Amino acid sequence: MVVIKNRKSLELIGIYTAIVILTAVIAVFFIEVDTPVIKGFFIGYVITVLKLFLMERIIINSLKKGESKAVNYVKIHYFIRFLLTFLILVISFVDSSINGYVVAVLFLLLKPATYVYGFLIKGNDNKYEIVEQDDDDYDEYGDF
Repeated sequence: MVVIKNRKSLELIGIYTAIVILTAVIAVFFIEVDTPVIKGFFIGYVITVLKLFLMERIIINSLKKGESKAVNYVKIHYFIRFLLTFLILVISFVDSSINGYVVAVLFLLLKPATYVYGFLIKGNDNKYEIVEQDDDDYDEYGDF
């Protein structure tokens, strides 16, 4: 079983959270903060963090598979994440109780967070520590 000891996704989520908080503070000065905006921030943030965890899980599980199975596994799950993003955006724009623009902005904020993360870890040892374990051990990252 493959276990990742150094979870870099948590660092990326921390940077993403800081950017979201900064965006929320700036937004207070430019837009009227009401219930749809707050729901938009919440939904956009939660879905983005869930997608990051899904990406990490997909990478870990693809390491357990052969090359051709891993490629198909990653492609299928990429499509699922893309479909999830699309459906959340459609629902947020159709439902008047959620601000769809805020959800879209929070989805887009992952890109700058990734750039900041890449800039911060440049020159650091940013490799994952991969450890092989027996399959009898507790499977923390099991497939779902």
